[in-house]
Amino acid sequence: MSIMQTIMDDRNSPILREQDLRGITAQVFSIYRNNLIQFLILTVTAMLPVLLISYFISGSVTGLVLLSFIEILIVTTLAGAFIYSVPYYCINRTVNLRESLKASQAVYFKLLGVTLGLQIILAILMTFGVVLPLLIFPFIGALLYMIYFMVSQPVVVIERLKPVDAFKRSLNLVRGHWWRVFGATAIFILCAIGTFVLSWLPFYLFSLVLSEGSELRGIIQQIGVYVGGTLTIPPIYIFLTVIYYDLRYRKEDFSFERLSDEIIH
Repeated sequence: MSIMQTIMDDRNSPILREQDLRGITAQVFSIYRNNLIQFLILTVTAMLPVLLISYFISGSVTGLVLLSFIEILIVTTLAGAFIYSVPYYCINRTVNLRESLKASQAVYFKLLGVTLGLQIILAILMTFGVVLPLLIFPFIGALLYMIYFMVSQPVVVIERLKPVDAFKRSLNLVRGHWWRVFGATAIFILCAIGTFVLSWLPFYLFSLVLSEGSELRGIIQQIGVYVGGTLTIPPIYIFLTVIYYDLRYRKEDFSFERLSDEIIH
């Protein structure tokens, strides 16, 4: 690749620049909007088993734990695919689901390790959040590490590192930018939660028209949860990937040529 071509590619690549929250959010929704059909096809297909299983299992603790575990396994595959789709799109101006899934499967167990670690951190946050005045330090510690684990996910997919190495890499990338990453992530997650609720709410309100105890009522509410998840899962992982590249651009000599080399392997 010529020097002039490299310069032009760097200038035109949307993720090779420092961005504030507004710029990052605009980039996330640009990628999401331009590939909406492909992202929705993948998410709907992958999450459909969760919807079907939730219909057949009982409300027992064992059934819910099993459903949660299956959901983690499926979301891990989706996470890898969506993360890989971001640099692939920036290079090719399109998303290839087959290539994205292939990349996700290549690092699946590494990514699953990071995902399980993040789930443990979230469980700690929820547990300590109930008694926050007494356990403020463990809560802050878990919150601190949650950001590192979240950034570790694109590290695993793009750089194909093992979970421990990915976590160390995440520490180096986030160091000096923790508050900026935390603030941007918190705002984006709150927006995603709002989108989820707005997507689920019509189904919930419609279900209230049905008689209490009706089996159809529960099914409609579950479909609402499924729709909300389908719409919000892709942009969350796109966001984490854009944040990851923003950190790399700020801290490293990162170029379009290097971006291409990491994706074409």
